Amino acid sequence: MLDVPRAAWTGPAILAALAAGLVPLGVYLATLSPTVNGGDSGEFVTVAHLLGVAHPPGYPLHALLAKPLTLLPVGSVAWRVNLLSALCDAGAAALLFRAVVLLSGDLAAGLLAAGAFAFAPLIWPYAITAEVFALNNLFAAGLLYWSARALREATAGEATPGRTLGFGMLWASLGLSNHHTLVFFAIPFGLLVLALAGRRLRDPRLALSLLGCAVLGFLPYLYLPLAGARLPAVTWGEPSTWSGFLTHFFRREYGTFRLADESVGAAGALPARLALFGQAAARSTFLVIVPLGLAGLASARRAGPGRRFVVLWSATLVFYLVVFCSLANMRLDDPLHVFMQERFWQQGFVVLAALLGLGLAEVARATGRGGRWGRWPLAVALPLALVAVHLPALRAHANTLVRDYGEAVLASVPRDGVLIVSGDDLIGSVRYLQQVEGVRRDVAVLPLGIAPLPWFRPVAARNLPDVVVPPAPFTFRSFLDLNLPRRPVVVCNRGPWLQTLEEAYALWPRGLVEEVLPRGEEPPFAPWARANEESFARFDPARAEPFPPSSWERGLVTIYWKQYERFGLAVVRLAARRHDEPATQETAVRVLETLAARPTVAPVVLRNLGVAYQLLARSRPEALASMVRVWRRYLALSPDNDADLPKIRMLVDEAERALRRNGGGGGSATAR
Repeated sequence: MLDVPRAAWTGPAILAALAAGLVPLGVYLATLSPTVNGGDSGEFVTVAHLLGVAHPPGYPLHALLAKPLTLLPVGSVAWRVNLLSALCDAGAAALLFRAVVLLSGDLAAGLLAAGAFAFAPLIWPYAITAEVFALNNLFAAGLLYWSARALREATAGEATPGRTLGFGMLWASLGLSNHHTLVFFAIPFGLLVLALAGRRLRDPRLALSLLGCAVLGFLPYLYLPLAGARLPAVTWGEPSTWSGFLTHFFRREYGTFRLADESVGAAGALPARLALFGQAAARSTFLVIVPLGLAGLASARRAGPGRRFVVLWSATLVFYLVVFCSLANMRLDDPLHVFMQERFWQQGFVVLAALLGLGLAEVARATGRGGRWGRWPLAVALPLALVAVHLPALRAHANTLVRDYGEAVLASVPRDGVLIVSGDDLIGSVRYLQQVEGVRRDVAVLPLGIAPLPWFRPVAARNLPDVVVPPAPFTFRSFLDLNLPRRPVVVCNRGPWLQTLEEAYALWPRGLVEEVLPRGEEPPFAPWARANEESFARFDPARAEPFPPSSWERGLVTIYWKQYERFGLAVVRLAARRHDEPATQETAVRVLETLAARPTVAPVVLRNLGVAYQLLARSRPEALASMVRVWRRYLALSPDNDADLPKIRMLVDEAERALRRNGGGGGSATAR
């Protein structure tokens, strides 16, 4: 086993180090998403473009680094910000390589750590889209590198240079200006710095230089008040005031030390969350993490810098997992929430990748010459296997679905309308389209969750001058009272905040959105139905079928079909009051047949489709057979709490007799 780490940075080792970063970067570029994706992607791209303020805690460093990339003369603006993630995770892989080789002197071990990290399904999806996790991975991997370097210097009998410790402190504080979860790594790293500096901290020059480096890394937070004072179109909070800055920094609107506010819920105990991490780690390494991870832990038995490194970062990983999982409050009974929590496992996987590499070096050392040669096939095979298995899914991830859905939503809004929208991916998509690509600038976009917050009033006054935001206490009824007489208002992905709307208004489906009308008012049927069908035709939900149920893309499909079901319910009710209009009944049948063709059709859809065929049969007798077919399917589901079941059975029997004698049936069921 090599034990000349300084010499390892010459010749073949330099090429290996380059490969550790450049190969992942090449793969990331080949699969880089061309536009915005789900989650916060659209927000981060738009914030970088406008130099706005992202949701708490603001992620100022990400915005400052992404802004220069938005000026590149290649690809869409979203593609350019996605590129930042690719560069960061490729850099993290290179730093992991250097850390492992510094400690083990084994190039194969370093390449295994880099490749296992770079192509893990926990990491790769976030390396090809705009998110803050890749930048956080870069800083986490950097802390492992700086600690390996400092421990190596200390073990070699040298006094650890203040420069190494200073760079490490600067790195840690810079990372905290991007993502607060790095604190779980920064605290143990800070303790290591104190231990290595020891009595030398009595020297004021060293103590002040370390403190200065730590403070310097937090300077990106000065960006928040400067950006907030400009009130850009995409901003959050009022960080230009001291109280607003502290509220933003401590994430008080989400809940300090929480992933989300209390409305999300907290289903899932600590053991279940820890088990999720274990499953994700095993899935990301084909279970290789078990033998090599244990071997990496076993390497702590031998004296040297590796022992202190393994003890430090293994303890840090346990500290991170236990504390973070105790504080996390995402629901584990919801696949999308599980998916959202798994994003935070990336930081822990940085440590696991390093243990994988050190474990391979330990196995090679223990097995002698044969093991040293045998380590190379595994170092290459695991990353290649990860690429081969996950590349198809990642190609599918490089898609335009979220952007296309946002564009279809904007196209469904009436001219000069107000769009009240909820959901991170939808809000990010429509605001990216408006503010970056210039799509439908006539539409006033109000994010549902933040519109009632006091700080939103000056933002709206500056950027939505034709929209009146009522004073506190804000309610959506008061908002509609002031704005609906002046502009049409639609809602996309309704939420619980809209309860006051129902006091005087009603939501009518308008395809992918819902239009607000005064209670008791109905839209004219023919143009209303046509507008709905045109809106739904703008987006093909089948394109999202290859994505897993927990993905943002499949979440959009759920929203799509929920809207279609609302349309189906509304259209059959209107058609029931227009029973003498065959064209109306045909529209109802067409809409409900679309819903009935789904694999998981709701029983009420079949019930109402039977009613629509029954009404159509008055002018189109051939529709009677379809009524029988649909209602037989409905009755086979044994629906509960349907007072019309006896009547439906009677109508089906009568219709079958009538069909046998080529006659007609009587009676009527009521649409729901």
